[in-house]
Amino acid sequence: MKKLKSIYFKFVVIYTVIIAVGFLIFGTVLNNLTENYFITQKQTQLVREAEKIATGLALWYITGFLEQDRLRFEIRFLRDYLNASILLINKNANVILNSDEKVYIDDLSLQKIRDKVFGGEIAVKKLLIGDMIKREYLVIGYPVVINNHVVSGLLLITSTDEIRQTLKIYNRIIWLITLFEVLVVLIITYALTQRIITPIKKLAQASRRIAEGDFSQKIPIPNNSDDEISELISSFNYMTEKLENLEMMRKSFISNVSHELRSPLTSIRGFVEGILDKTIPDDKKDFYLTLVKEEVIKLNNLINQLLELSRLEWGKINLNLSEFKIYSVIVEELIKFEKRIEEKEIDVTLQVDEELIVKADKDLISRVVHNLLDNAIKYNKVGGKIYIYSEVVNGKAYITIQDTGMGIPEKLQKLIWERFYKVDESRSLENGVGLGLSIVKEIIKLHKQNIWVESEEGVGSKFTFTLDLK
Repeated sequence: MKKLKSIYFKFVVIYTVIIAVGFLIFGTVLNNLTENYFITQKQTQLVREAEKIATGLALWYITGFLEQDRLRFEIRFLRDYLNASILLINKNANVILNSDEKVYIDDLSLQKIRDKVFGGEIAVKKLLIGDMIKREYLVIGYPVVINNHVVSGLLLITSTDEIRQTLKIYNRIIWLITLFEVLVVLIITYALTQRIITPIKKLAQASRRIAEGDFSQKIPIPNNSDDEISELISSFNYMTEKLENLEMMRKSFISNVSHELRSPLTSIRGFVEGILDKTIPDDKKDFYLTLVKEEVIKLNNLINQLLELSRLEWGKINLNLSEFKIYSVIVEELIKFEKRIEEKEIDVTLQVDEELIVKADKDLISRVVHNLLDNAIKYNKVGGKIYIYSEVVNGKAYITIQDTGMGIPEKLQKLIWERFYKVDESRSLENGVGLGLSIVKEIIKLHKQNIWVESEEGVGSKFTFTLDLK
Protein backbone atom coordinates (compact mmCIF):
# COMPACT_ATOMS: atom_id res chain seq x y z
CA MET A 1 0.00 0.00 0.00
CA LYS A 2 2.92 2.28 0.82
CA LYS A 3 4.36 1.66 -2.65
CA LEU A 4 1.10 2.80 -4.24
CA LYS A 5 1.56 6.17 -2.49
CA SER A 6 5.20 6.52 -3.53
CA ILE A 7 6.36 9.25 -5.88
CA TYR A 8 7.69 6.59 -8.27
CA PHE A 9 4.28 4.94 -8.60
CA LYS A 10 2.57 8.33 -9.10
CA PHE A 11 5.09 9.31 -11.78
CA VAL A 12 4.62 5.97 -13.56
CA VAL A 13 0.83 6.33 -13.55
CA ILE A 14 0.93 9.96 -14.72
CA TYR A 15 3.44 9.36 -17.52
CA THR A 16 1.71 6.15 -18.66
CA VAL A 17 -1.67 7.88 -18.83
CA ILE A 18 -0.19 10.86 -20.67
CA ILE A 19 1.57 8.64 -23.22
CA ALA A 20 -1.45 6.35 -23.70
CA VAL A 21 -3.85 9.27 -24.16
CA GLY A 22 -1.36 11.03 -26.43
CA PHE A 23 -0.91 8.02 -28.66
CA LEU A 24 -4.66 7.31 -28.65
CA ILE A 25 -5.36 10.80 -29.95
CA PHE A 26 -2.44 10.60 -32.35
CA GLY A 27 -3.51 7.14 -33.56
CA THR A 28 -7.12 8.20 -34.08
CA VAL A 29 -6.14 11.28 -36.07
CA LEU A 30 -3.56 9.32 -38.08
CA ASN A 31 -6.07 6.53 -38.72
CA ASN A 32 -8.66 8.96 -40.11
CA LEU A 33 -6.12 10.81 -42.23
CA THR A 34 -4.71 7.56 -43.61
CA GLU A 35 -8.17 6.19 -44.36
CA ASN A 36 -9.16 9.37 -46.18
CA TYR A 37 -5.91 9.34 -48.09
CA PHE A 38 -6.24 5.74 -49.30
CA ILE A 39 -9.91 6.13 -50.19
CA THR A 40 -9.17 9.32 -52.12
CA GLN A 41 -6.34 7.57 -53.97
CA LYS A 42 -8.61 4.61 -54.78
CA GLN A 43 -11.37 6.97 -55.88
CA THR A 44 -9.03 8.86 -58.18
CA GLN A 45 -7.75 5.62 -59.68
CA LEU A 46 -11.27 4.30 -60.32
CA VAL A 47 -12.46 7.56 -61.88
CA ARG A 48 -9.46 7.53 -64.20
CA GLU A 49 -10.06 3.88 -65.19
CA ALA A 50 -13.82 4.51 -65.55
CA GLU A 51 -13.12 7.30 -68.01
CA LYS A 52 -10.95 4.97 -70.10
CA ILE A 53 -13.61 2.21 -70.11
CA ALA A 54 -16.49 4.63 -70.82
CA THR A 55 -14.70 6.20 -73.75
CA GLY A 56 -13.34 2.89 -74.98
CA LEU A 57 -14.83 -0.54 -74.38
CA ALA A 58 -18.30 0.66 -73.32
CA LEU A 59 -18.60 3.09 -76.20
CA TRP A 60 -17.45 0.46 -78.72
CA TYR A 61 -19.97 -2.02 -77.35
CA ILE A 62 -22.90 0.43 -77.53
CA THR A 63 -22.02 1.54 -81.05
CA GLY A 64 -21.68 -2.10 -82.17
CA PHE A 65 -17.93 -2.18 -82.72
CA LEU A 66 -17.43 -4.71 -79.89
CA GLU A 67 -19.36 -7.89 -79.29
CA GLN A 68 -20.87 -8.60 -75.87
CA ASP A 69 -18.75 -11.69 -75.24
CA ARG A 70 -15.63 -9.79 -76.03
CA LEU A 71 -16.73 -6.95 -73.76
CA ARG A 72 -17.56 -9.40 -70.96
CA PHE A 73 -14.11 -10.94 -71.30
CA GLU A 74 -12.44 -7.56 -71.19
CA ILE A 75 -14.33 -6.22 -68.16
CA ARG A 76 -13.69 -9.43 -66.20
CA PHE A 77 -10.02 -8.97 -66.87
CA LEU A 78 -10.31 -5.35 -65.71
CA ARG A 79 -12.33 -6.47 -62.67
CA ASP A 80 -9.45 -8.65 -61.53
CA TYR A 81 -6.93 -5.95 -62.32
CA LEU A 82 -8.83 -3.20 -60.49
CA ASN A 83 -10.34 -5.46 -57.85
CA ALA A 84 -13.66 -3.80 -58.65
CA SER A 85 -16.96 -5.00 -60.14
CA ILE A 86 -17.95 -3.31 -63.42
CA LEU A 87 -21.58 -2.68 -64.41
CA LEU A 88 -23.34 -1.04 -67.32
CA ILE A 89 -26.82 0.34 -66.70
CA ASN A 90 -29.36 1.85 -69.04
CA LYS A 91 -31.51 4.94 -68.60
CA ASN A 92 -34.04 2.91 -66.53
CA ALA A 93 -31.34 1.86 -64.08
CA ASN A 94 -31.44 -1.70 -65.37
CA VAL A 95 -28.15 -3.56 -65.33
CA ILE A 96 -27.33 -4.53 -68.88
CA LEU A 97 -23.89 -5.95 -68.14
CA ASN A 98 -22.26 -7.04 -64.89
CA SER A 99 -18.77 -8.43 -64.37
CA ASP A 100 -19.71 -9.93 -61.00
CA GLU A 101 -23.19 -11.20 -60.29
CA LYS A 102 -22.56 -11.25 -56.53
CA VAL A 103 -22.60 -7.51 -56.20
CA TYR A 104 -26.01 -6.15 -55.42
CA ILE A 105 -27.04 -2.52 -55.10
CA ASP A 106 -30.49 -1.70 -53.84
CA ASP A 107 -32.84 0.04 -56.25
CA LEU A 108 -32.96 3.30 -54.37
CA SER A 109 -29.16 3.69 -54.35
CA LEU A 110 -28.92 2.60 -57.96
CA GLN A 111 -31.61 5.13 -58.92
CA LYS A 112 -29.68 7.98 -57.23
CA ILE A 113 -26.50 7.03 -59.03
CA ARG A 114 -28.37 6.74 -62.33
CA ASP A 115 -29.86 10.24 -61.88
CA LYS A 116 -26.46 11.76 -61.39
CA VAL A 117 -24.73 9.83 -64.15
CA PHE A 118 -27.44 10.47 -66.74
CA GLY A 119 -27.30 14.11 -65.65
CA GLY A 120 -23.78 14.08 -67.09
CA GLU A 121 -21.93 14.03 -63.76
CA ILE A 122 -19.52 11.60 -62.13
CA ALA A 123 -21.15 9.90 -59.13
CA VAL A 124 -19.02 8.95 -56.11
CA LYS A 125 -20.71 7.18 -53.20
CA LYS A 126 -19.96 4.91 -50.26
CA LEU A 127 -22.64 2.27 -49.82
CA LEU A 128 -23.27 -0.51 -47.32
CA ILE A 129 -24.04 -3.57 -49.37
CA GLY A 130 -25.03 -7.03 -48.17
CA ASP A 131 -28.00 -9.02 -46.88
CA MET A 132 -26.78 -10.35 -43.52
CA ILE A 133 -23.51 -8.51 -43.06
CA LYS A 134 -23.23 -5.03 -44.44
CA ARG A 135 -19.89 -4.14 -45.99
CA GLU A 136 -18.80 -0.77 -47.19
CA TYR A 137 -18.27 -0.32 -50.93
CA LEU A 138 -16.96 2.60 -52.94
CA VAL A 139 -19.12 3.18 -56.05
CA ILE A 140 -18.00 5.28 -59.03
CA GLY A 141 -20.62 6.16 -61.66
CA TYR A 142 -19.34 7.46 -65.01
CA PRO A 143 -21.51 8.55 -67.98
CA VAL A 144 -21.04 6.92 -71.41
CA VAL A 145 -21.64 9.72 -73.89
CA ILE A 146 -22.37 9.69 -77.65
CA ASN A 147 -22.83 13.00 -79.46
CA ASN A 148 -23.27 14.86 -76.16
CA HIS A 149 -25.99 12.48 -75.02
CA VAL A 150 -25.59 10.08 -72.11
CA VAL A 151 -26.57 6.68 -73.46
CA SER A 152 -25.44 4.49 -70.59
CA GLY A 153 -23.90 4.53 -67.15
CA LEU A 154 -20.68 2.75 -66.19
CA LEU A 155 -20.37 1.71 -62.54
CA LEU A 156 -17.16 0.57 -60.83
CA ILE A 157 -17.76 -0.96 -57.39
CA THR A 158 -14.99 -1.94 -55.00
CA SER A 159 -14.89 -2.95 -51.36
CA THR A 160 -13.04 -0.79 -48.84
CA ASP A 161 -12.00 -3.91 -46.88
CA GLU A 162 -8.53 -3.82 -48.40
CA ILE A 163 -8.06 -0.29 -47.07
CA ARG A 164 -9.41 -1.34 -43.66
CA GLN A 165 -6.95 -4.23 -43.52
CA THR A 166 -4.08 -1.87 -44.26
CA LEU A 167 -5.29 0.46 -41.50
CA LYS A 168 -5.44 -2.43 -39.05
CA ILE A 169 -1.77 -3.13 -39.72
CA TYR A 170 -1.04 0.56 -39.14
CA ASN A 171 -2.95 0.47 -35.86
CA ARG A 172 -1.05 -2.58 -34.67
CA ILE A 173 2.25 -0.83 -35.40
CA ILE A 174 1.09 2.27 -33.53
CA TRP A 175 0.07 0.30 -30.45
CA LEU A 176 3.31 -1.68 -30.50
CA ILE A 177 5.21 1.61 -30.60
CA THR A 178 3.02 2.88 -27.73
CA LEU A 179 3.80 -0.22 -25.66
CA PHE A 180 7.49 0.17 -26.38
CA GLU A 181 7.36 3.86 -25.43
CA VAL A 182 5.60 3.01 -22.15
CA LEU A 183 8.32 0.48 -21.30
CA VAL A 184 11.03 3.03 -22.09
CA VAL A 185 9.23 5.65 -20.00
CA LEU A 186 8.93 3.26 -17.07
CA ILE A 187 12.68 2.66 -17.17
CA ILE A 188 13.49 6.38 -17.50
CA THR A 189 10.94 7.26 -14.81
CA TYR A 190 12.49 4.75 -12.46
CA ALA A 191 15.95 6.22 -13.00
CA LEU A 192 14.73 9.82 -12.64
CA THR A 193 12.58 9.18 -9.58
CA GLN A 194 15.43 7.33 -7.89
CA ARG A 195 17.58 10.40 -8.52
CA ILE A 196 14.89 12.57 -6.90
CA ILE A 197 13.70 10.22 -4.16
CA THR A 198 17.09 9.15 -2.82
CA PRO A 199 18.15 12.62 -1.60
CA ILE A 200 14.61 13.24 -0.27
CA LYS A 201 14.82 10.05 1.79
CA LYS A 202 18.21 11.15 3.10
CA LEU A 203 16.71 14.54 3.99
CA ALA A 204 13.86 12.84 5.87
CA GLN A 205 16.29 10.62 7.80
CA ALA A 206 18.56 13.57 8.59
CA SER A 207 15.55 15.65 9.71
CA ARG A 208 14.55 12.96 12.19
CA ARG A 209 18.08 12.85 13.60
CA ILE A 210 18.14 16.66 13.88
CA ALA A 211 14.80 16.51 15.71
CA GLU A 212 16.53 14.17 18.16
CA GLY A 213 19.29 16.75 18.73
CA ASP A 214 21.96 15.48 16.33
CA PHE A 215 22.95 18.58 14.31
CA SER A 216 26.00 16.99 12.67
CA GLN A 217 23.93 15.69 9.75
CA LYS A 218 25.05 16.85 6.29
CA ILE A 219 23.66 15.61 2.97
CA PRO A 220 26.18 15.40 0.07
CA ILE A 221 25.10 17.34 -3.03
CA PRO A 222 24.96 15.08 -6.14
CA ASN A 223 27.84 15.60 -8.57
CA ASN A 224 27.25 17.84 -11.60
CA SER A 225 23.81 18.77 -10.31
CA ASP A 226 22.42 22.29 -10.23
CA ASP A 227 18.69 21.63 -9.97
CA GLU A 228 16.03 22.30 -7.32
CA ILE A 229 16.99 19.15 -5.37
CA SER A 230 20.58 20.39 -5.09
CA GLU A 231 19.28 23.78 -3.97
CA LEU A 232 17.07 22.07 -1.37
CA ILE A 233 20.01 20.01 -0.06
CA SER A 234 22.19 23.12 0.06
CA SER A 235 19.51 25.00 2.02
CA PHE A 236 19.07 22.02 4.35
CA ASN A 237 22.82 21.85 5.03
CA TYR A 238 22.85 25.62 5.63
CA MET A 239 19.94 25.27 8.06
CA THR A 240 21.72 22.41 9.83
CA GLU A 241 24.87 24.48 10.11
CA LYS A 242 22.91 27.41 11.57
CA LEU A 243 21.11 25.12 14.03
CA GLU A 244 24.41 23.56 15.03
CA ASN A 245 25.93 27.00 15.59
CA LEU A 246 22.88 28.14 17.54
CA GLU A 247 23.04 25.03 19.68
CA MET A 248 26.73 25.59 20.33
CA MET A 249 26.09 29.25 21.19
CA ARG A 250 23.17 28.31 23.41
CA LYS A 251 25.32 25.87 25.36
CA SER A 252 28.17 28.38 25.44
CA PHE A 253 25.77 31.10 26.62
CA ILE A 254 24.35 28.96 29.41
CA SER A 255 27.86 28.04 30.48
CA ASN A 256 29.11 31.66 30.29
CA VAL A 257 26.10 33.23 31.95
CA SER A 258 26.09 30.59 34.69
CA HIS A 259 29.74 31.29 35.32
CA GLU A 260 29.29 35.08 35.16
CA LEU A 261 26.35 34.95 37.54
CA ARG A 262 27.92 32.48 39.93
CA SER A 263 31.26 34.33 40.33
CA PRO A 264 29.88 37.72 41.46
CA LEU A 265 27.12 36.07 43.47
CA THR A 266 29.72 33.95 45.26
CA SER A 267 31.76 37.10 45.98
CA ILE A 268 28.69 39.02 47.14
CA ARG A 269 27.63 36.13 49.38
CA GLY A 270 31.14 35.89 50.88
CA PHE A 271 31.36 39.64 51.53
CA VAL A 272 27.89 39.83 53.08
CA GLU A 273 28.49 36.75 55.28
CA GLY A 274 31.84 38.23 56.36
CA ILE A 275 30.14 41.49 57.34
CA LEU A 276 27.31 39.71 59.18
CA ASP A 277 29.51 37.28 61.17
CA LYS A 278 32.01 40.07 61.93
CA THR A 279 34.82 38.27 60.06
CA ILE A 280 35.29 41.57 58.22
CA PRO A 281 36.13 44.30 60.72
CA ASP A 282 33.91 47.36 60.84
CA ASP A 283 36.64 49.68 59.58
CA LYS A 284 36.76 47.68 56.26
CA LYS A 285 33.01 47.24 55.93
CA ASP A 286 32.60 50.18 53.51
CA PHE A 287 35.34 48.86 51.23
CA TYR A 288 33.68 45.45 50.84
CA LEU A 289 30.24 46.98 50.46
CA THR A 290 31.66 49.00 47.55
CA LEU A 291 32.88 45.74 45.96
CA VAL A 292 29.42 44.26 46.44
CA LYS A 293 27.91 47.33 44.73
CA GLU A 294 30.25 46.96 41.73
CA GLU A 295 29.36 43.30 41.33
CA VAL A 296 25.65 44.12 41.50
CA ILE A 297 26.11 46.80 38.81
CA LYS A 298 27.82 44.26 36.52
CA LEU A 299 25.00 41.79 37.01
CA ASN A 300 22.47 44.52 36.35
CA ASN A 301 24.25 45.49 33.09
CA LEU A 302 24.23 41.86 31.93
CA ILE A 303 20.51 41.52 32.58
CA ASN A 304 19.79 44.87 30.89
CA GLN A 305 21.67 43.75 27.77
CA LEU A 306 19.65 40.57 27.57
CA LEU A 307 16.38 42.47 27.95
CA GLU A 308 17.42 45.08 25.36
CA LEU A 309 18.37 42.44 22.78
CA SER A 310 15.12 40.61 23.42
CA ARG A 311 13.07 43.80 22.82
CA LEU A 312 15.02 44.55 19.63
CA GLU A 313 14.58 41.05 18.24
CA TRP A 314 10.87 41.05 19.00
CA GLY A 315 10.45 44.51 17.44
CA LYS A 316 9.08 46.01 20.65
CA ILE A 317 11.13 49.18 20.28
CA ASN A 318 9.66 52.10 18.33
CA LEU A 319 12.15 54.33 16.56
CA ASN A 320 12.25 57.92 17.75
CA LEU A 321 13.67 59.44 14.56
CA SER A 322 15.33 62.83 14.68
CA GLU A 323 17.98 64.78 12.81
CA PHE A 324 21.31 65.18 14.62
CA LYS A 325 25.02 65.58 14.04
CA ILE A 326 26.68 62.15 14.11
CA TYR A 327 29.96 63.88 15.04
CA SER A 328 28.49 65.00 18.38
CA VAL A 329 27.28 61.48 19.20
CA ILE A 330 30.71 59.98 18.48
CA VAL A 331 32.49 62.61 20.60
CA GLU A 332 30.10 62.05 23.51
CA GLU A 333 30.75 58.31 23.40
CA LEU A 334 34.52 58.82 23.11
CA ILE A 335 34.47 60.93 26.27
CA LYS A 336 32.86 58.03 28.14
CA PHE A 337 35.81 55.80 27.15
CA GLU A 338 38.46 58.46 27.87
CA LYS A 339 39.84 56.68 30.91
CA ARG A 340 40.15 53.27 29.19
CA ILE A 341 41.71 54.90 26.10
CA GLU A 342 44.35 56.55 28.23
CA GLU A 343 45.02 53.34 30.18
CA LYS A 344 45.77 51.44 26.97
CA GLU A 345 47.58 54.43 25.43
CA ILE A 346 45.43 54.21 22.31
CA ASP A 347 45.75 56.94 19.68
CA VAL A 348 42.33 57.99 18.33
CA THR A 349 42.00 59.71 14.92
CA LEU A 350 38.61 61.34 14.35
CA GLN A 351 37.84 62.38 10.76
CA VAL A 352 34.07 62.78 10.84
CA ASP A 353 32.39 65.74 9.14
CA GLU A 354 31.26 67.97 12.02
CA GLU A 355 28.31 69.23 9.94
CA LEU A 356 27.15 65.80 8.77
CA ILE A 357 23.52 65.47 9.85
CA VAL A 358 21.81 62.08 9.83
CA LYS A 359 18.26 61.00 10.47
CA ALA A 360 17.90 58.15 13.00
CA ASP A 361 17.07 57.28 16.60
CA LYS A 362 19.81 59.16 18.40
CA ASP A 363 19.81 57.04 21.56
CA LEU A 364 20.00 53.78 19.63
CA ILE A 365 22.76 55.05 17.33
CA SER A 366 24.65 56.19 20.42
CA ARG A 367 24.41 52.59 21.60
CA VAL A 368 25.79 51.38 18.24
CA VAL A 369 28.77 53.75 18.49
CA HIS A 370 29.25 52.84 22.15
CA ASN A 371 29.39 49.09 21.48
CA LEU A 372 31.71 49.44 18.48
CA LEU A 373 34.07 51.75 20.41
CA ASP A 374 33.95 49.36 23.37
CA ASN A 375 35.09 46.48 21.12
CA ALA A 376 37.71 48.66 19.38
CA ILE A 377 39.25 49.46 22.78
CA LYS A 378 38.69 46.05 24.36
CA TYR A 379 40.38 44.07 21.60
CA ASN A 380 43.05 46.67 20.74
CA LYS A 381 46.62 46.28 21.77
CA VAL A 382 48.36 48.65 24.15
CA GLY A 383 49.57 51.64 22.15
CA GLY A 384 47.21 50.76 19.30
CA LYS A 385 45.15 53.11 17.12
CA ILE A 386 41.48 53.77 16.44
CA TYR A 387 40.34 55.54 13.27
CA ILE A 388 36.84 56.99 13.06
CA TYR A 389 35.77 58.58 9.79
CA SER A 390 32.71 59.30 7.68
CA GLU A 391 31.81 59.37 3.99
CA VAL A 392 28.75 60.32 2.00
CA VAL A 393 28.00 58.05 -0.96
CA ASN A 394 24.80 57.96 -3.01
CA GLY A 395 22.80 59.93 -0.46
CA LYS A 396 23.88 57.85 2.56
CA ALA A 397 26.31 58.44 5.40
CA TYR A 398 28.95 55.75 5.91
CA ILE A 399 30.41 55.70 9.45
CA THR A 400 33.54 53.58 10.02
CA ILE A 401 35.27 52.62 13.27
CA GLN A 402 38.57 50.87 12.68
CA ASP A 403 41.03 49.44 15.21
CA THR A 404 44.50 47.88 15.09
CA GLY A 405 43.64 45.04 17.45
CA MET A 406 43.70 41.25 17.23
CA GLY A 407 41.42 41.04 14.20
CA ILE A 408 38.85 38.34 13.48
CA PRO A 409 39.64 35.11 11.62
CA GLU A 410 37.83 35.09 8.26
CA LYS A 411 35.88 31.91 9.01
CA LEU A 412 34.48 33.49 12.19
CA GLN A 413 33.49 36.87 10.74
CA LYS A 414 29.99 35.71 9.76
CA LEU A 415 29.39 34.41 13.29
CA ILE A 416 30.21 37.54 15.29
CA TRP A 417 26.67 38.92 14.80
CA GLU A 418 25.12 35.88 16.41
CA ARG A 419 23.91 36.11 19.98
CA PHE A 420 26.34 34.98 22.68
CA TYR A 421 29.13 34.35 20.21
CA LYS A 422 32.59 35.45 21.30
CA VAL A 423 35.74 35.28 19.22
CA ASP A 424 37.66 35.45 22.47
CA GLU A 425 36.42 32.59 24.64
CA SER A 426 37.52 34.38 27.81
CA ARG A 427 34.80 34.01 30.36
CA SER A 428 35.13 37.31 32.16
CA LEU A 429 32.34 39.86 32.22
CA GLU A 430 34.94 42.44 31.19
CA ASN A 431 35.04 40.83 27.74
CA GLY A 432 31.25 40.57 27.67
CA VAL A 433 29.04 37.62 26.93
CA GLY A 434 28.78 38.16 23.19
CA LEU A 435 25.70 40.39 23.01
CA GLY A 436 27.19 43.76 21.97
CA LEU A 437 27.40 43.14 18.22
CA SER A 438 24.05 41.34 18.19
CA ILE A 439 22.48 44.48 19.68
CA VAL A 440 24.32 46.65 17.11
CA LYS A 441 23.07 44.51 14.23
CA GLU A 442 19.46 44.58 15.45
CA ILE A 443 19.54 48.38 15.87
CA ILE A 444 20.91 48.89 12.34
CA LYS A 445 18.42 46.38 11.00
CA LEU A 446 15.63 48.28 12.77
CA HIS A 447 16.74 51.41 10.86
CA LYS A 448 16.71 49.37 7.60
CA GLN A 449 20.41 50.12 7.14
CA ASN A 450 23.49 47.95 6.63
CA ILE A 451 26.54 47.11 8.71
CA TRP A 452 29.52 44.94 7.80
CA VAL A 453 32.99 44.06 9.01
CA GLU A 454 36.33 43.85 7.25
CA SER A 455 39.03 42.23 9.34
CA GLU A 456 42.44 40.65 9.13
CA GLU A 457 43.79 38.50 11.89
CA GLY A 458 46.64 40.27 13.71
CA VAL A 459 46.04 43.54 11.82
CA GLY A 460 42.70 44.80 13.08
CA SER A 461 39.01 45.17 12.29
CA LYS A 462 36.93 47.79 10.48
CA PHE A 463 33.19 48.10 11.15
CA THR A 464 31.13 50.28 8.78
CA PHE A 465 27.43 51.13 9.05
CA THR A 466 25.14 53.33 6.99
CA LEU A 467 22.61 55.97 8.00
CA ASP A 468 20.09 58.09 6.12
CA LEU A 469 20.96 61.74 5.65
CA LYS A 470 18.49 64.34 6.87
